[in-house]
Amino acid sequence: MFSKLIAGALILTALPASAGIGPGMGRTTSFASRIQGSATVCTNRDTGNLFLRTGPGQNYQQVREIPNGEEVSLMGGEYSTDGKWWWHISHKSKLGWAPASFLCGDV
Repeated sequence: MFSKLIAGALILTALPASAGIGPGMGRTTSFASRIQGSATVCTNRDTGNLFLRTGPGQNYQQVREIPNGEEVSLMGGEYSTDGKWWWHISHKSKLGWAPASFLCGDV
């Protein structure tokens, strides 16, 4: 238990003071508050799709397209090399990564 607390403290110190987390997910300063149970794909276009990728960044391979409005499960997240936040998600039993800018909270 103590090692989990130490690991959590180390993660918190490595994150910036304030980070944008998608159009509907607001800004947060706590790693714990970023981990939510689920989110909705919100591409800002009714017919838009989200590309699920093998890693946190646009340079990773696309493994699935998820339609706008679909619900996904959030597994965790991290910053890509370009400084943008990416969520590790699950959609219909397929795991992958999606940019926070295409996910909305409060499902």
